[in-house]
Amino acid sequence: MDRRVLDFLAKNRVCVLSVLLKDGSPHTAAMHYSHINSPLEIYIQTENTSRKCQALLKGKPIKSSVVVGFSEDEFRTLQLDGNIKIVNKNKLKNIHDIHYKKHPEAKQWKDDPATVFLIFKPTWWRYTEYKPKFFVLSSK
Repeated sequence: MDRRVLDFLAKNRVCVLSVLLKDGSPHTAAMHYSHINSPLEIYIQTENTSRKCQALLKGKPIKSSVVVGFSEDEFRTLQLDGNIKIVNKNKLKNIHDIHYKKHPEAKQWKDDPATVFLIFKPTWWRYTEYKPKFFVLSSK
């Protein structure tokens, strides 16, 4: 993935996450995120009682989208489509290290029994810069 995209992800802290609920309707929420670059994976801490988790509780991934970039001063955005699922508890150590480095304030909920981590794996992405010069980078 292009270095500009990875730098953009590292600089930002908040994304918009959209998931499909059990009835097929969309649900969208603004969320803090962390990530790794290779392979690109985005991690989101939330509660297992949240609407966004209801279709994930059976352990299977569902289709979802993530958007990063909301500043009218910067005019950059990253759109990603992919799949999301709840992280298996035995894989949390590395994710905790990554996520709490970026969001140390979130560590207070680490041991809450309702706390879960979601892992988003993109299958398509598009990064757009509207200024100073318009350009688009995209997968496929």
